[in-house]
Amino acid sequence: MLKFYTLRSARDIFCHIILILLPILLISFFSYIYSRYNIAAVTPLLTIGFALTFQIYGSALSFETLGQDFLSPMRNRLLATPANPVKIVLSILFSGIIVSFLQTFVVLIFSATILDIKFNNLFLILLVMLISVVFNQLFGSIILFLSKNVKTANSVTTLYGIVAPILAGLYFPLPDNIIINLFEKYLTPMALAQTAILGVMDNNLKNIAIGTIPLIILSLILFLLIKPLSKKVILWLYLNMH
Repeated sequence: MLKFYTLRSARDIFCHIILILLPILLISFFSYIYSRYNIAAVTPLLTIGFALTFQIYGSALSFETLGQDFLSPMRNRLLATPANPVKIVLSILFSGIIVSFLQTFVVLIFSATILDIKFNNLFLILLVMLISVVFNQLFGSIILFLSKNVKTANSVTTLYGIVAPILAGLYFPLPDNIIINLFEKYLTPMALAQTAILGVMDNNLKNIAIGTIPLIILSLILFLLIKPLSKKVILWLYLNMH
């Protein structure tokens, strides 16, 4: 099942255009602008910020597939099969994680090789990116299971995808005060991932720990919620079939 759902997600050309081509175009544009003004040193930070932002939108890889399979007429055929529905849910989640991480990998490798943007400790940066991908895929799926509505999950993740980069200081400098600094560095999952990656790039073990440990804990909590919530939704589907 994992192979099937991974191939299914990988064949979504429109998804790849949005989640790979668009961040690459934005990174290329800003890289060109900043190089003209001799401030190319900020381009690694922008690349990381855009990659993390589009991971949020990439959460749709899981929850839209879950919605198509479990919250549309297709569910009647799916629930009639001998396959364990919870295993199907987990396969969809893991396939979304794989495809979203590969999209992030392409964006970073393109930036490093074609745009010649320098990243310190690229392997560790990718590892933090993977943790961020896991959180976002789980987050979108939890919202879907709680709301039983794809549009609601889309609205919530889109709102988060708009607000989180602003609070992380991606688009413009933020005022320098305690509350804003907390939001910029610690108070959203995207901020935690960004703090951890900046710690990797600066060899700052404290920032790496501060960023990754809460993000891993949040991901574990969401993962533990997936099974009972998916069972609850599947039971609700069965009751509505009869």
